Order: sequence, then structure tokens, then C-alpha cells
Amino acid sequence: MEIVKKSKEECGDRLEAMRQLIFIISAFDKSLEKFRIPNEEKSSPKYFNSLVHACYLELFRTAAHILFLSYNGLYRNAFDNIRHALESIVQALYIDHRHPRASLDTKIEILKEVEDKREYHALRLIDELKIGDKEKLKREYKELSRIIHPSHKQIVATLTDIKEHKGVPATVDCEEISRIYSSMEKMFDIFFFLFATYFPEVRESLKRNLDFNKYIEAHNLILLSFSLKTVKPQ
Repeated sequence: MEIVKKSKEECGDRLEAMRQLIFIISAFDKSLEKFRIPNEEKSSPKYFNSLVHACYLELFRTAAHILFLSYNGLYRNAFDNIRHALESIVQALYIDHRHPRASLDTKIEILKEVEDKREYHALRLIDELKIGDKEKLKREYKELSRIIHPSHKQIVATLTDIKEHKGVPATVDCEEISRIYSSMEKMFDIFFFLFATYFPEVRESLKRNLDFNKYIEAHNLILLSFSLKTVKPQ
């Protein structure tokens, strides 16, 4: 497609940086391998009944979608996927905490019933979570929410294009790709931080995970840095 070719020519370095960033999921996954082995003494292992873990598995596909959409100039859709990952992990953690003994199928049914309800607004849920570093989390969440939600400028521009019979063209914007990249960094920071709050046993493994810690340092992942004590507080 012409738009993909143009994206590679004009913003190839930023798109490649985004592709490299996505490998943070593989680095993180190395620390989970031993925890996902089913326990023979339990018929329903914690990881396989967790909505948080289910969201994590979905993250592999979501990250690929974000990269694909960025290549195709569909930036609003890319931001929508970032927001979906962010809101899903908060809802999943809330439901896992509220219904720790429920099966995954039951938790999914609960999610279907409540995901559009006002009381499940992410910031309100964060206030109810029993986790540390809550204020840091809320600051990072608010900042990312401000970035990824559509602005009035984009809506006005789209309406103008339609009125001038330009349709809704997909254009290449390297600065927008940079914003998607920065938003992905924050999203990964929040996502993995929340995952580790529900599965605290993974923290020691993450601390010893050199590949993952390289990502934390290179991308200044604030929540993970303090949570895993990989940097000294300033």
C-alpha cells in the first residue's frame, strides 16, 4: 500500500523504534515461564483463572495491532488500542481482587456485564485497589489518558475534510507516531506494574531479568523502576 511505503520512507526510524519496543513483552514473558506451569495439587492454577493474565496474553496481539495501524496512518485507532490495553488491565485487576476464587469464565461474564458501567471508571477503580505507589500510578495514568484521548482539533480536521469532499484520508505524520511511541512506553509501564501487583511472586524474577531491566532503564519506566527498586528515588 502507498501509505505504508510513505510511512517507511518518512518515519522508518520511529516505526522501527516502536517495533523494538514491543519486544519488551517477550523480555517480560521470560520471568513468567516457571509460574505458569500448572500446579498438580490444584485444579485451577491462579494464572489460568486470572483476568489479569488473560489481558496480558491479549497484549501480544494488541501491540502488533498498534504497530500495524501506525504503519497505515491510522493513528486514532492506534491510540484506541493503547487505551483499550490500559483500561482492560485496570478492570481485570479490580475483578480479580473482588472475585479471587471465581473461574476465568465467570470473571469474563462479570466483565461483560460491568465494563460499560460508570462505576468501573479506571481512576475510581485505582482508588479501590489495594496496592502501593497508588499516587504515582494515578499521575502516570492521568498523563497517558490526556495524551491518548482524541482532541477537538482532530474532530474539526476530519469534518473539514468531509465537507471539502476529501473523504477521511490516511496521512503520514511522524510526530503522531512519536506520540504513539511515547504512549506505548507509559502503557507498558502501567500494565506491567499492575500485573506485578497481582502476582507479586514475579517481582524477584523480574529483578534478575537483565533484558527486562534494560528496557526499564532505556525507556525510563517510572513505576517499574520504583516498584522493582531498579533505580534510587530522587
